Amino acid sequence: MTRSVDDLLRELQAFAPTGDGADNVHRLNELLEDFASLPGCERVVPALLVLMERHPQADFGAPGPLVRVLEGQPGYPEQLAASLERQPTELGAWMANRLLNSKLPREQRGAWLQRLTAVASHPKAAPDVRDSAIRFLDFQASRNGQAS
Repeated sequence: MTRSVDDLLRELQAFAPTGDGADNVHRLNELLEDFASLPGCERVVPALLVLMERHPQADFGAPGPLVRVLEGQPGYPEQLAASLERQPTELGAWMANRLLNSKLPREQRGAWLQRLTAVASHPKAAPDVRDSAIRFLDFQASRNGQAS
């Protein structure tokens, strides 16, 4: 039996991470194994971000299967930006930093730096997520020769 996007969406909704990051990565790898071959797979992107939002500090690997799948989808940065506004997550902040490590036009770079700055003081962000955002901002400042 071939799995559909709707099946995958249900499985992602039911996914509950454990305290074991390796187990989470293994289970997500299995779940997302044939992701790209599913017709309509782009419909899964919001569900992947919602999974991260439901479990903002879960270890899903870095980069791991969620990042691998998300980064393969066109338009994922805009959806990531919206996710960070709703519920900042450890992995979302890490992905924002990863975008900042890539070659971005100046205005996009500035927008992502602002997003990370917002994460650092977001009322829904856990302290560890805020600390990560600050650490990423410090790293980006050091890359550009700026004092933090």
